[in-house]
Amino acid sequence: MIDSDIRLEALSALCNTQVTSCQAQVLGSGPQLVSALPMSVIGFVSAAMGRSGADEKGLVIDEEEFFDKAFDFDFSKVKDTCTYYRGGEVYHRPCGWLRFALKVWDKYPDGNAWLGNRGHCTTTHSKLGEWPVSYHGTSKNGARAIIVTNYKPGPGQKYGRGVYSTPYLEDAVDYTKTFQSKATGKMYRVVMQNRVNPAYRQKHNMDKYWLLPVPDDFPADEEQELVEKAIRPYGVLIKPL
Repeated sequence: MIDSDIRLEALSALCNTQVTSCQAQVLGSGPQLVSALPMSVIGFVSAAMGRSGADEKGLVIDEEEFFDKAFDFDFSKVKDTCTYYRGGEVYHRPCGWLRFALKVWDKYPDGNAWLGNRGHCTTTHSKLGEWPVSYHGTSKNGARAIIVTNYKPGPGQKYGRGVYSTPYLEDAVDYTKTFQSKATGKMYRVVMQNRVNPAYRQKHNMDKYWLLPVPDDFPADEEQELVEKAIRPYGVLIKPL
């Protein structure tokens, strides 16, 4: 459904640096192996996003360990006619987009209940322990600065310091990045799809924005630990412009 080149191009746009794979790399050329898949995908994304890319040699991942292609899903021609639920809340599916899945199964110490019905995109109901879905743009040029530029907390946001996302994909679009694929020549938008732990979430603006508060005085390692408990990416969405 989505070829390897476009996956890596989308990830490069999200991470602000060139991302390639050890599968595609020619020995002795290309970026150095800076990072393979860490204990969790969000650790990689958090570490990589926000890089300028200008002074970086790039990042190399093992595609077999990073992507979970068996759970990709093509929403590009889907139009929902019923209501879906995830985590006990309405799930606004990413109709019109392509999703490639990240390999997050068995990557967290608290198990997999947060993912619900793994791979069953057509299931309308929630499962016990499942987390609701949100979307997170990464553009640094969002006019209202509601959704922050990456998963690391940013100061001075409208409702306080923390990580912002939204259950409405159309509201995340204004904060998405775009990239031109060398593989297809087309322009695409790219956005992260996440699960959010309701125990850590605050709802704002009539549930339009979800904030995961992070105190100002948190050490960096505790921030990372909190973020991993509160929001977890499990898919990357792309859509041709």
